[in-house]
Amino acid sequence: MQRSMALLLSLLFLMAPLSGCFGEEETPEIEARLVPDENMPTTATRGQYLTLNFQSTVDWTISRSPGVFFQDEYGVLRDDVNLTLAASTTNITVLVLDSERDSVSFNVTAGDQVWNATLPLEDSTELMLVDGRRAYETIDMLTSQYNNRWCASASIHEGGAAYEAAAEAMAEEMRGFGFDFVEVTRYDDDPDQLNVVGYNWGRTNPDEYIVIGGHFDIAYAFTPPSGGTNEGANDDTSGSTVSLEMAQALAKMEFDHTVVAGLWACEEEGLLGSRAYVAHLPENVSVKAYMNFDMVSLNYPIVPLTEPIIDPLTGDLFAPTKYDWDISIAGANQSNMNRMMEWVGETIEDDLAYTPTEGNPINWQIAESCASDHCSFFSEGYPTFNFFSPGGDISFWQEWHSPSDTLEFMTAKAGGQDGMASGFNSLVWSSLDLFIRVDNAENFYGNWYDESGEA
Repeated sequence: MQRSMALLLSLLFLMAPLSGCFGEEETPEIEARLVPDENMPTTATRGQYLTLNFQSTVDWTISRSPGVFFQDEYGVLRDDVNLTLAASTTNITVLVLDSERDSVSFNVTAGDQVWNATLPLEDSTELMLVDGRRAYETIDMLTSQYNNRWCASASIHEGGAAYEAAAEAMAEEMRGFGFDFVEVTRYDDDPDQLNVVGYNWGRTNPDEYIVIGGHFDIAYAFTPPSGGTNEGANDDTSGSTVSLEMAQALAKMEFDHTVVAGLWACEEEGLLGSRAYVAHLPENVSVKAYMNFDMVSLNYPIVPLTEPIIDPLTGDLFAPTKYDWDISIAGANQSNMNRMMEWVGETIEDDLAYTPTEGNPINWQIAESCASDHCSFFSEGYPTFNFFSPGGDISFWQEWHSPSDTLEFMTAKAGGQDGMASGFNSLVWSSLDLFIRVDNAENFYGNWYDESGEA
């Protein structure tokens, strides 16, 4: 009997490894079911967030058309075209860009289940995430309350008191936007460079900055070629306006990299403010990209007026020709500059679906120029995008450092407030689109980066 029991135990021992094949039940395959919410939206609103709701028994994948970006679980906007989500995820939020597209499309698959929709786009009755209408209110505020923003380091005017007061006021404005930290820079070795800088710390790469900015000072008295200005509406209150409009949105959003919004001092005296900022960057910090806005009052989709208008100061006739918009790229190796060029093309042509004309063309090119603050960044090897749209050669020479560079005159050239607001709107949406692409980009560095992997 004992021998029989021993034999039985031995057999059970030998068969134990096989018991998984025969002794456990197979997990039944889950049947794929995809159920869209019964109140799924049938339209999308330009410039606003949109949420799509689903119930799925399996992991599901959503694909998007151009004109939208996905938002991940951390609130970061993603430029992926396809996104796969766990079965437990019941919704996806997207940002609908303020584009000239008629519609945006989505396709969802879960196993053999498919849902797709094309949503017609509607204009937003409320202010959008970034909005040219709000930007026009900002330039109106700046040119009515904070004129004579002459840099303190120029010795032939009032010493920069008006500039400093405006800088402190804009620092308070930025704090109200919700930035994590805002400063008016006062460098021990360069005390006149009162840059206004706001920071929104990055979620995963806080030591890599994506910077936007424009110069906050204007041409002081006797500045060539036209004697200086009090308002500097185009040069460069317009660039400061676009920077502030971008800043009010970027301060509240989540990004992988640190957001920096700057209003630079003393550009008119040789890019002094932005040069000082770059020179005083912490040792562990690099700039992933910089976007510069200088003289950007008149650009797509503003149509040049067919009738001449009169300079309110000199009485001269101004005959518009074209309002060109240039985006110049610098600061990276050839492959990454080609990448930047592709981003601009996809932003302008696909996401935003702009249709430039002979009267208001949009051009983008690889080109270096030290005519504005982007030079301070690409000279140190950081990738830059420079936005420049002065309103054509005639307008450029008429306003450049001139008493006629007023908001009244620029608004007249834009055909009214709505016209100038539309130009600001195209700038802020194209810039936001590019900002998101840079934030998402992997293995994207400027010339400061050693290809071997060493900074």
